[in-house]
Amino acid sequence: MKDIDPKVVEIGELAWACYEKQNKPAGFGMFHASRGSNPMEHDTRFVYLSPVAYEVCGEVIGERYTLEPCDVPARDEPGMIWVFGDPLVMGHLKDKWEPEVEKAEEERALAAGGSSQEQV
Repeated sequence: MKDIDPKVVEIGELAWACYEKQNKPAGFGMFHASRGSNPMEHDTRFVYLSPVAYEVCGEVIGERYTLEPCDVPARDEPGMIWVFGDPLVMGHLKDKWEPEVEKAEEERALAAGGSSQEQV
């Protein structure tokens, strides 16, 4: 099994510091997900911040990492893990994961000259 990417750990530490500094605001949530054919060996990591989390710590994280807007993740999205925050945020997740939509978004990013593996 691969170790957690140190960049994901750093983002989590930055987000946790903001979460604590702001007295654990309601609506703050952080998730991360991985992509790959083998669930134990994947290289692409995605970090999802709830709107409140983005508002509270987007600037701090954005100083070191590129942030991109995204749709709300689905509760059954493969490889997605709740990291920390207000557990009520999980109630705001989409009901169903739609892999076709995700594939179309990746193809759009690649066509625009980006790389889907650079997303954070």
